[in-house]
Amino acid sequence: MTFFRDLNAFLEQKLEDFIRANPQLELNLLLLELEDQERETQERLLRLQQEVNTCEQQILGLVSEIRRWRDRTHTAMAAQRPDLAELARQREAELRRRGEQLWTQRLNALNQIPVTQQLLQKIRDRRREVMNRIPTASAPPPPPRISSDLNDPIEAEFRRLELQTALEELKRSMGR
Repeated sequence: MTFFRDLNAFLEQKLEDFIRANPQLELNLLLLELEDQERETQERLLRLQQEVNTCEQQILGLVSEIRRWRDRTHTAMAAQRPDLAELARQREAELRRRGEQLWTQRLNALNQIPVTQQLLQKIRDRRREVMNRIPTASAPPPPPRISSDLNDPIEAEFRRLELQTALEELKRSMGR
């Protein structure tokens, strides 16, 4: 077991040395990493916006339910049924508590949206910075930018597979 661990550590060290010796490769790897972070952050932003919309829809549904149970309270009181009126008040209180929970959840998601948008902007700025550092004339072209496919999970999986394959091939060629 220690042989494989030592071999793995040795290969990783050689790979790191090789990457450091080839800054173009290091920048391309960093660029791929930043594109993944950008895609994940965009997905998080979309989930937060969906969460806000879902909470709002549920709150609107609760409003009509609360009104219905308030009306039932009045109906029970008019029919001289305080037992039913109390049950209706309890149901209305449960619905109000659920509405407060949804409101809090909505506010939390709303508060996270600007933070996530700022993070997304920082990632994009960093990616542009890295793109500007990649020499265009003397080195192979950087990996293709995927602006419209950032939300495509299949594209991301293939990019990871291609990167992993390239790294394994690099490890094999360094071992010779």
